[in-house]
Amino acid sequence: MFKINEKLVKLASTTISIIQKDYKKMYSKVGSSNAIYKGKQLPFLYFPSIYSREDVKKFEDISKNIFNIVNHSIDIYLTKPDVRHIWNFDARLEELILIPHRFKSNVPMGRFDFFYYPDGTYKFCELNTDGTSAMNEETPLSDILIDSFLMNEIQKKHNISRYELYQSWVEEVKSIYKEFVENGGSFSEKPLVAIMDYMSKGFPYEFEEFKKAFIKSGFNCQIVSPDELEEKDGNLFYNKEKIDIIYRRLVTRDMMEHYDELMPLIRGIKANKTCIIGSIKSQIVHTKKYFEALHHEEFRKYLSDDELAYIDKYIPYTSTLRIDENLESFVKNKEIYIIKPVDYYASKGVYAGKEFDTEEWRKLLIASAKEGYIIQEFCERSINKNLNFKEDGSFDIAEFYNITGIFVYNEKMKGIFTRAGFNAVISDLNDGYSLSSLVLDE
Repeated sequence: MFKINEKLVKLASTTISIIQKDYKKMYSKVGSSNAIYKGKQLPFLYFPSIYSREDVKKFEDISKNIFNIVNHSIDIYLTKPDVRHIWNFDARLEELILIPHRFKSNVPMGRFDFFYYPDGTYKFCELNTDGTSAMNEETPLSDILIDSFLMNEIQKKHNISRYELYQSWVEEVKSIYKEFVENGGSFSEKPLVAIMDYMSKGFPYEFEEFKKAFIKSGFNCQIVSPDELEEKDGNLFYNKEKIDIIYRRLVTRDMMEHYDELMPLIRGIKANKTCIIGSIKSQIVHTKKYFEALHHEEFRKYLSDDELAYIDKYIPYTSTLRIDENLESFVKNKEIYIIKPVDYYASKGVYAGKEFDTEEWRKLLIASAKEGYIIQEFCERSINKNLNFKEDGSFDIAEFYNITGIFVYNEKMKGIFTRAGFNAVISDLNDGYSLSSLVLDE
């Protein structure tokens, strides 16, 4: 990826006027597309992040390795009650987590984000499971930018491919539903799939694309809010029609905040008659507390030496943020720490020590400790170059911090998502940019 990026920089440096015109065209196309985030045009960078087949093979290995840890961790949580206090889940949530489900995958959908470095090493940032999103950022960007001037120049000599993120999910849902039926779940010739989330929190363009893919594949499909569900004899209904499969985009945090308002859904989860993809077990690894557990001595006693070595190398040190004797160390060494709320998403409430002066950081640590934050090792940043366009249409070549995410469907890698920015915390909330993620067939 990094070598390819250098070639993009060289090519851009020799075709400046052409790229200035082409960027305006690409910007207009993105503005006319469904690449929308929170009602606005998606901020993007002109260079796609182009990965080699060697990179892809490494990412496939990463997904297998982390899933070995994830599945063992969930098994430990379910079978070793003495470790559950590390997560400190609400008793109602723990009850839902412990409910069995009728298919193998504990985390049917995820996007696992990490920093990827030029020497081929990496360090995880976080594991997103509940409500995994960004398909509608990656897909329209790649639809458009694969036809940019720069990509057309490259495709004169190389094959460029990209990932499909909607139909590939539908195929995995088919497989999971088949497994659900084989394990005693009810069967429907034409199953009704409910894509479930609060529309105020969800991604309507993304949901519509998934809905089209489900219908094209022979499913009935509706986009529903969790408070629109009805329950009868343990079965869940929408508009009097029985739901066979729920594609759960509703994050667990939002569900628990509205727990008492969602009793039909809660009763349906407990009855285990509906194929809910995914189960509430995924919260074990979705919460920021998960990385703390991986470094917690009471949890680590159940892990193998190989697992511990992997965690120590690739999972950043994480602990609950407390006002104790460590506080001054966190202040003094602020450059190497980042703090995060336990269960927000989209990088809300994430702060890096290097972006604050000493007193600001001390006050932030004290306030955040009262709100239930974790403190984490600040990972070395991954740097790539891209074009930084100005209002007059000119550009300079700038260094951006990058984060790579791999979409995993039913424990299989199915795509790549890349974000970049100038700030220590990379997200749309921190003036971040999305990139098209493509693959060079050498």
